[in-house]
Formats: sequence, structure tokens, C-alpha cells
Amino acid sequence: MVSSTVETYLKAFLKLEDMNQKASTSTVARHLSVADASVTDMLRKLQKTGLLEYRPYYGATLTTEGRRLALRILRRHRLMELFLHQVMGYGWEQVHDEAEKLEHVVSDLFVERVDAYLGYPDKDPHGEVIPDAKGFRSQELDICLLGAEPGEYVVRKVINDQPEFLAYLENESLTPGVSFQLLEKSPFQGLLKLRLAGREEPQYLGVEAAKSIYVLTAEQLHDNQGPRSKRPAGTISSPKGKDNARSKTLSDWDRKPVRHSPRRPK
Repeated sequence: MVSSTVETYLKAFLKLEDMNQKASTSTVARHLSVADASVTDMLRKLQKTGLLEYRPYYGATLTTEGRRLALRILRRHRLMELFLHQVMGYGWEQVHDEAEKLEHVVSDLFVERVDAYLGYPDKDPHGEVIPDAKGFRSQELDICLLGAEPGEYVVRKVINDQPEFLAYLENESLTPGVSFQLLEKSPFQGLLKLRLAGREEPQYLGVEAAKSIYVLTAEQLHDNQGPRSKRPAGTISSPKGKDNARSKTLSDWDRKPVRHSPRRPK
């Protein structure tokens, strides 16, 4: 049983790995907003437990077991984000901090029931891939908008989870699934000129914002689509041995609430 702090570190290493960044002490410290000394102590601890391979001044890499645990907590985080967004009505800019708390305390059973209820989704509200129960993640050939050439694209994911930034993108209608045309890129790291599908007027996006947006061409999006779910969203399988021939929806549970008898005082 690993602590919530260890889980947070492992998830951070995995995210840096996904971004092709070396997990140096300073990089991890910036990512988690902690002191370098705290990161160094944790790196040594994780190395002793076999979750990391660490060499001073060279950074750290996840071991097979470390990566398995990191994918497990990443799956929990992204499923909690989607649950909060789709079921609880949270804005996509609000879900990250709440999911950071929930990912460490919910049971494995709860996570699997949420996964089933949501229809076995493969993307979180920000477009990031949700690992499946075995830790598998589909890979897509998305590219950073900053490196894209003029053409037709679809917003694939946003990797910056800062609430203010997400609120800004929503105000600009640049959320996952939105189609747009990249008209031109000003030289010397200047503004990007875009036109959203169905609009006549162009809009402009700065370099720093473009760094956090990843896109696919329309053809790539079509090639990457494919349902994971074998049941519709909102359906939960009955536990084995208890009416396992049928499925229950949320409304079924609402109609037949579970009632508990009050405990007798000792």
C-alpha cells in the first residue's frame, strides 16, 4: 500500500515522461511546486522501494512496477475528472483539484463502477487518454498547435490544467472536439490566426496558449475514433451472483434505494 504522496510523485513522473521531459530534481520540483530537497528525498525513497531508477544529476525513470502504479492513479484521476464533469456538473476548469483529492481515497470497486456508468470512456474532459483497467493507453499522432502548419484541424487535448487558462479557452471556444482552420502563423513567435468552423470572423491565439493545445487533422481524428464501450453510458452491471443477467441504470438505483437499519447504541 503506497501513500498518497508517493502516488502523486509517480503520476508526476509519468506525465513528464509523456511530455518527453527528463525527470530531474528541479523539473519535478517545479511540476509539483515543492522544494528540490523534498524531491531528492523522495527520489531516494522510491528507488529503495523499486519504483524508480534514479541517478543523481541524470534524473529518474519509472520501473515496471512504478509505471503500473502511476497508470493506476492516472486512470483514477481522469475517471474522477470525467465523473465530476458529466455527472456532477463541474466545469472542466474545476475538476482537476477535486480529482486530485478523490483519486487517493475512492475504492477500486467505485472506480470500476464509475468506468462502467460512464460507458468505458477513453478521454477525460480535457481530451487526455484514460488508461483502461489493465493500464493500456491508446496512442494518437496528435501534434502541438504551435508546430502545426496552416490547415484544417480538430482540438484533441489541452495539457494545461490551470483553471484560469481552461476558462480562457472555453471563452474562446477552443475545447476538445472543436474544428478550426489555422490560417497563418506570424513569424518570430507571433500570433496564430484561426477561424473556427461555422464562423466568419478570425480570432488570434498567443504562443503560450498554443503550446498547451494539441490537435489532429480531420483525417487523423476519423482514424482514431472507435468505441470502447460495450454498454451505453449510464449503465452499471449487477454484481456477480446477484441478478447478473441484467444491468441497472442510475434511474433503477434511484427507484430502489438501499435502506440501512439504524445502528443500536452499544
